[in-house]
Amino acid sequence: MRRNQALLGTFVEVCIAEEASSPIQQRYFYQEICNVVYREISKVQSLMSRHDGCSDISKINRLSATGKRVVLPIHPWTYEVLLIAQKICLETNGLFDCGVGQYDPFHSIRKCHCSHASIRSIELLDNHEVSLHEPISLDLGGIAKGYAVDRGVDILKNFGIEDAVINAGGDLRVIGQQAHAINLREIANEGTYIHLGELRDGAIASSSTRFGRKNMKGGKSYLINPKTRKYIEDDLSYSIVAPTCVVADSLTKVLAIEKNIYAPYFKKFGAIPIIVE
Repeated sequence: MRRNQALLGTFVEVCIAEEASSPIQQRYFYQEICNVVYREISKVQSLMSRHDGCSDISKINRLSATGKRVVLPIHPWTYEVLLIAQKICLETNGLFDCGVGQYDPFHSIRKCHCSHASIRSIELLDNHEVSLHEPISLDLGGIAKGYAVDRGVDILKNFGIEDAVINAGGDLRVIGQQAHAINLREIANEGTYIHLGELRDGAIASSSTRFGRKNMKGGKSYLINPKTRKYIEDDLSYSIVAPTCVVADSLTKVLAIEKNIYAPYFKKFGAIPIIVE
C-alpha cells in the first residue's frame, strides 16, 4: 500500500508492504495507520516550522530578539530535537548549528540577530523549558524533517508493521529486512538516477547544492556554513546512511561543509558518508 501527502515542504510517501491477496479489512487498517502517521508528521511541522507564527521555533525567535533573559516552556518533541541538535553541534565542533539562522540577502528577516549566536546559546532546563540568554535565529530545517520521519516510523512499529518505508523528499527510512534500492536523482541530466545501493532497516538523507542553485532566487545554494555564514558553492551531492533519519538529515550538512568522509563524528553516530560528484 502506498500513500502520498504534501507535508514538510515536500511530499511524504508512506509505503507498507502487503500481499496482493490481503483482505480488504487489512487494507483499510493500513489506510488508518497512514492517517495516524501523517497526523504525527503534521504535528512536527506545526511545532518546528519557522514559517508558522505559532510554532515553538517562532516563539523562541521572537522572544530571543528582545535581548532579555527568557524562560519558555516548549513541547517535549521540540525539546528533544534541540537536545539532539546541541549534541550534534558539540560533536561536530559547530559544523552543524541550527541556531545561527540563514543569511539571505533577499530575505533580511532571516539574518541572525547576534553574530556569535548558536544552538548552544539555548539552555535546556527541566520540565521541557528553555532559557534564552541572547538573541538567536533558530531554523530547524536541517533536522526536523528527519525527526518527523522517525516519528512516523515509530507509529508504524507501534502498530506492528514490520516492513515499510517513509520517504520525505529524499529523507528516507526503511524498517524490515527487505532490501530497497536507493537511487539519487541527477540534476544535470533530468530523468536519470545514480544507484547508491540497497538499504535495509536504516535511514538515508541527501543534500545537494545543485538543488539550491536551481530553485533559490539568485541561484544561491541553500547550504550554509554556520561558522563563516557563507554559502557552500559546489556541484556535489552528499548522502548519509545512519540508523535514524534525524542523524542522517543533520549530518548531510556537516559532510557538505567539511567534505571529510573520515571525520570521527560519523563513526560516533553510526553514520556512513557518501559524496557523489
